[in-house]
Amino acid sequence: MIINGHSSSLPIQSSVISTNLPHRIALIDSKGKIVAVNNGWKAFAEKAGVSMKQVGPGVNYLDVCRQSRGAASRKALAGILAVLNGKAPTFVMDYACDTASGRTRYRMSADAITHGTARAAIAHVDVTDMQSGRRAVQDFARRLIRAQEEERRIISREIHDDVGNRLALISLSLRKIKQQASSDITESELGKVLESITDLSGILRNLSHGLDPAPLRHLGIRAALKSLLDAFQDTYGVPVDVVIPPEMPRLADEAELCIFRITQESLQNIVKHSGADKVKIVLAQTPRQTRLTVSDGGQGFVRSAALRKGGLGLLSMEERALSIGGRLTVNSEPGKGTEVRLTIPTAKHASVIHR
Repeated sequence: MIINGHSSSLPIQSSVISTNLPHRIALIDSKGKIVAVNNGWKAFAEKAGVSMKQVGPGVNYLDVCRQSRGAASRKALAGILAVLNGKAPTFVMDYACDTASGRTRYRMSADAITHGTARAAIAHVDVTDMQSGRRAVQDFARRLIRAQEEERRIISREIHDDVGNRLALISLSLRKIKQQASSDITESELGKVLESITDLSGILRNLSHGLDPAPLRHLGIRAALKSLLDAFQDTYGVPVDVVIPPEMPRLADEAELCIFRITQESLQNIVKHSGADKVKIVLAQTPRQTRLTVSDGGQGFVRSAALRKGGLGLLSMEERALSIGGRLTVNSEPGKGTEVRLTIPTAKHASVIHR
């Protein structure tokens, strides 16, 4: 509910409901009139600087929502009406409220009940500390992932600059020896060794690029995904059906990295566990969000069983999504394939990149 342009919350009193409840609770009838509140509701109204004449028993709570300004009040009104009209058994939303003690966050719920003339219970719970804790977890996850990415870059440079160069020198030396070989047997054996080194060099090059994807840094997520998927198809022979907009705004670096790594991890899981013969990847963007979907028709899995086996891939992907305020859902059933879906809130400012 919003009062004087600010979101606020309230609880029960009039024929006062249980006075010891910690939440702010009010009961309303089928028309939205408040029929009872508890002491928590009264205390909250006082904290918000609102008179009980405005939000107490006898006042129509729906009218209070209608008269308040802002999207939060409109959302609350729609949710409460849905509960009163029997379209939903419950409604929950989070909102922020400016009070004398500072910015406070609340979770409002509306639940259908039948108690006398009351038909819905409205409750407001202070979740400021809980959301602060969630942000702390996100910050920690973000710092951890940044440290991991820096370590990946260091390893990538070592592979490229040191191991790669050493293999190149060995390969060059073997070519010279092969040219000077005196017997067909020696030449054949050296040819096999040279072929193995060439294959190893290619593997290390792909590993280096996977650890530190240059296309992602310089060209963005679209080019990076194309490079990743081309390499995947060439290496494993599994066709990938790709749906990516021909042009799309650049996202924040952390968002693009999250999309790339989750796609990368999903493909690795498909190779290791799925047995799928085809993969579909869809990257879509709306004004509100960017969504990545990776799906396959493989053997699927049971999440609890996968975690018991020590698999960290799912947890790693979830941590990445959490670190940037995104959400990851994994739907899978044995014999019915797997769908990994990443949803990230779209940044407000982005420039369109044409490729």
